[in-house]
Amino acid sequence: METINTTISLSQYLIYLSYMFLGIILTILFACIYLFATPVKELRLIKTGNSACAISFGGAVCGFAITIGSSLMHSIGLIDFAIWAAIATLMQLLVYFSISKIVSDASKELAANNIAVGILLAFFSVSIGIINATCLT
Repeated sequence: METINTTISLSQYLIYLSYMFLGIILTILFACIYLFATPVKELRLIKTGNSACAISFGGAVCGFAITIGSSLMHSIGLIDFAIWAAIATLMQLLVYFSISKIVSDASKELAANNIAVGILLAFFSVSIGIINATCLT
């Protein structure tokens, strides 16, 4: 019977850590850019219990994470991975501002805790994240 080697070398572990660290940093950076670029003060409103903002922002982060997860599997290096993260950031912002044009006063509706608008934005963000991730394969 053949034995399968299941050990991880130090170099493999360091590669894992570098991608994981960069993924965390890029996700935090995405969140900061998103919060700065959108007109709604999501974090402040989330802290006061605004569910619509939490749902919308959570959907944007999930959509971003789906894309960079696919990018991790298909990128050829850390720089390639970072480039795809930048593209994912642009796509998520495009989703927000596109839906804001379709749903009149979407930002005001989020601030007013309109759960339906939060869910709509979240679902579009996740959907675009899935489409974007699939395009990377």
